[in-house]
Amino acid sequence: MTVSWILSVVFFSVASSGSPGPNNMLLTTTGANYGFARSLPHVFGTGVGICLILLGLGMFGSQLLENETFRNVLKWGGVAYLAWLAFKIATSRPKAGSKGDADSARPLTFIQAVLFQALNPKVWLGGASGILTYGAVSDGWSALAMSVAFALLFASISMPCGASWALIGASARHVLRSDRALRIFNIAMAILLLASLVPVVLN
Repeated sequence: MTVSWILSVVFFSVASSGSPGPNNMLLTTTGANYGFARSLPHVFGTGVGICLILLGLGMFGSQLLENETFRNVLKWGGVAYLAWLAFKIATSRPKAGSKGDADSARPLTFIQAVLFQALNPKVWLGGASGILTYGAVSDGWSALAMSVAFALLFASISMPCGASWALIGASARHVLRSDRALRIFNIAMAILLLASLVPVVLN
């Protein structure tokens, strides 16, 4: 495990975790609707959930992802769930400037954010490519040790990246002062969430 390996993983993690995707679209929406502080359980849950998925891939990834049935269930189950989530976001009616308690929608809790990663195909597919690329580099370490190091490093970087998206959403609250503006924002984020699934569907 060299400095160059660590830097490579850091760059990969920032590029992957910082790019638009289901997690970041949801975190931006949560920040805009409920504020930055109420987004933090979602941020930490996302990091922990990603770490657990990557650790699982490091230990059992080859067997899981070689199973075509598993890949199809993961892919289409995740797409269906995220499409439903996009619909819920687009049709939610939180009050601008409120804590969101009047609406049926709620920000994801820590546990919900952890569990959400199991249904996020981008985490599985991106995690698999990362494990295969960086976990296979020995440098005198076992493949499992490298995979664990990758999982911990990636998850650690994903949290500040996710927090940045939540902060962007929270900053937008100053602009979204009316219910109409907030509804338009939610619809736009729902569309972006669906757009983030296009590479998964085409894969």
